[in-house]
Amino acid sequence: MGIAGVLYAALYGFYAMHLHVLRAQEMQIALQEDSRLAIDFLTRELHLAGARPVRGGPCEGFERLTVAEAQMVTLQYDFRGNSTGSRPDGCPDDPSEQVTYVYDGSAQVLKRATGGGAPQPLITNVPAGGFLLRYFDRGGNEFEPPLSSQERALVRTVVITVQVSARHPDPRVETPLTSELSSTVFLPNPAR
Repeated sequence: MGIAGVLYAALYGFYAMHLHVLRAQEMQIALQEDSRLAIDFLTRELHLAGARPVRGGPCEGFERLTVAEAQMVTLQYDFRGNSTGSRPDGCPDDPSEQVTYVYDGSAQVLKRATGGGAPQPLITNVPAGGFLLRYFDRGGNEFEPPLSSQERALVRTVVITVQVSARHPDPRVETPLTSELSSTVFLPNPAR
């Protein structure tokens, strides 16, 4: 009985350790997916900033970036008219043509809003400083946020950094699990 008890204790210890490792791996994958999701959304939409297929329309000269701060960016582009499936009309005033990303430090959430609506959570578990935007001109000179309208017009490159972090599932481990991704976006659409 004593030998069986020792074997069961060893097996339970191995099982508990293996369970903590599996939970940590699962959490790490979820954190990587969250950071990748945010980077994918931001790079895709920043790449479109200023896109306006219709030239000479009523909104000649609209800004690509209307807000450019360290933890907030608002961009606009024209990809459709007043209804889904309609042709671009040259103005970024239709649904989903103005997009805002903003970091909410009190909730540790990166939020996204479209068309002037209220920001909705995109990813959670973003620690303070876990969302950072850096802006550069054509010569590689960095602008100090917040950017004025003249500086926003000169932006050619945006460097995005997203970090997510969560407490380790093993209570004995004090170091949190983190995932940090960074991407550089070259704005192909010139300021108008």
